[in-house]
Amino acid sequence: MARLRTFAPLLLALPLLLAGCDQVRELVGGSKNDAPARASGRAVRVTTVELTPQTVEIERELTGRTTAYRWAEVRPEVSGILKELCFTEGAMVKEGDVLYRIEPDTYKAALNKARADLASAEANLKVTRLRERRTADMLRGKSVSQQDYDDVKASLQQAQATVQSCAAAVETAEINYRRTEVRAPISGRITISNFTVGALLTANQTSPLATIYQTDPMYVELSQSSDDLYALKKQMGEDVDVENINPSLIRATLTMADGSSYSSVGHLNFTGVDVNRNTNTITLRAEFPNPGGELLPGLFVNARVIMGQDPRAILVPQKAVLRDLQGKPYVYLVKDGKAERRSITLSRAIGTDWHVIDGLHLGEKIILNGVNNVRAGMAVEEVTQSDAEKAAQTAQPAGGHN
Repeated sequence: MARLRTFAPLLLALPLLLAGCDQVRELVGGSKNDAPARASGRAVRVTTVELTPQTVEIERELTGRTTAYRWAEVRPEVSGILKELCFTEGAMVKEGDVLYRIEPDTYKAALNKARADLASAEANLKVTRLRERRTADMLRGKSVSQQDYDDVKASLQQAQATVQSCAAAVETAEINYRRTEVRAPISGRITISNFTVGALLTANQTSPLATIYQTDPMYVELSQSSDDLYALKKQMGEDVDVENINPSLIRATLTMADGSSYSSVGHLNFTGVDVNRNTNTITLRAEFPNPGGELLPGLFVNARVIMGQDPRAILVPQKAVLRDLQGKPYVYLVKDGKAERRSITLSRAIGTDWHVIDGLHLGEKIILNGVNNVRAGMAVEEVTQSDAEKAAQTAQPAGGHN
């Protein structure tokens, strides 16, 4: 009897403790014990959040490869034996630097001959001009016929033409002689030479001597789905002409193959004007500063292209989003005191929220806590998050005793 008197207060308090626990469960959204409540038609208590406009950046994740800002293949413009390499392979060269020297003796001789021919033609022109003047004087004195003067006049014109031809030959020989020094067409970093001293080179040969790449700045060529343009236009608003957005205002950041971020921010400088029929994509090109030479041509990179900002974006807490058997996302809303299931389209995760681009409207209320205990059409009772937390704190001591 003494033991029964000892446990009697505890037995009398047990129903009160259990009732307190049930109240907490209802305020935080219910649990498996809510099944009887649902079966009896009682409203399930849930917390909701109202969808308010948020400002988020409109961005796209695209893949691409780096390409040089400019590049040029170095080829000889005259034929001959390669005499000297005048650069360090892999080093920076400046426009106009001498890279190769071709054996110049043949072209020096051709230049000397052209100059000699020009001197001979000029001497002949001088003599012919003097003869034309004397013949003209004799014609006025009736000492020679008109035919004789016409012959001398024609010889003078021929001598003048010969001088012009020889002058052009000298200029051509000088050009060929200068081309025995192969110079850099652009500034940049030069590759390994494909030919060594002693090799026979031919003018305008197919194989380049070397290639020069200008890598500051650096281009990144990206591919964007043409279908994504329509989704982008819908996200930014029907009144925005996405196809005529100024590319220079679009920022871009890079993620390297190892997951690290590139330090500098780039911008788009080209948007494709047609769609690739095989891939249904449009080519974009971004420009990035590359003073340290960290980016090399041919690198595979991921680019985050920031198209602009959406001041009326909808963000939904991730814990409020459920998925069906097919993995499609949906949420529950509160409509006229009942739960309504709504399929949604997600863009990307932003912190602990999902960016929703379709399926929801501003001002609607979605179920945040208790979402796992409701079904479409079920009666629900909204409580604030603060009320749920207060109820939990109030019932916590009792729960600890229990």
